[in-house]
Amino acid sequence: MKSKNLSIVILLCLLANVSCKKKAVEVTPKSKTEYLAGTISKSWKNTKAEGTNAQGLRVDLVATQPLCILDNLLIFSPNKTYEIREGATKCSPTDPDLLLKANWSFNSDETKFTIDKIIFQGRQFENTTFDIVELNDNVFVGKTNLTISGVAYQFAATFEPAK
Repeated sequence: MKSKNLSIVILLCLLANVSCKKKAVEVTPKSKTEYLAGTISKSWKNTKAEGTNAQGLRVDLVATQPLCILDNLLIFSPNKTYEIREGATKCSPTDPDLLLKANWSFNSDETKFTIDKIIFQGRQFENTTFDIVELNDNVFVGKTNLTISGVAYQFAATFEPAK
């Protein structure tokens, strides 16, 4: 009788132990596309931008911009399109809400990011490639080289998710 009771107790302990084990949940790391564009779209705001010329002159491009430019949104979609949209304030009431719609892509190892069109400092640039410095849920930092009025600059821009 004791061995039968002992067997039942051992069986119950084994069943309790097995039933309490949690299944391992596999977490798939996000792709760079998911970090940049989310699953439907993701909006970013430019929080820091700096240009440096060959002589080392640095220009803070955020400090020199009016609020009506700084609050604009850069919206990326997983289908490789992006938009620049007006933020809460417009420089002119007649400005359209959609300022630019274009395409983006990563290179094969997702270390570089190319946009087919961008408007910067009142000028349009085509096929601009950025080196990705940092990209995660909370920040997107890229660097590129642009020539404006015959002067070459290295630009670094930081974006944070729009809230």
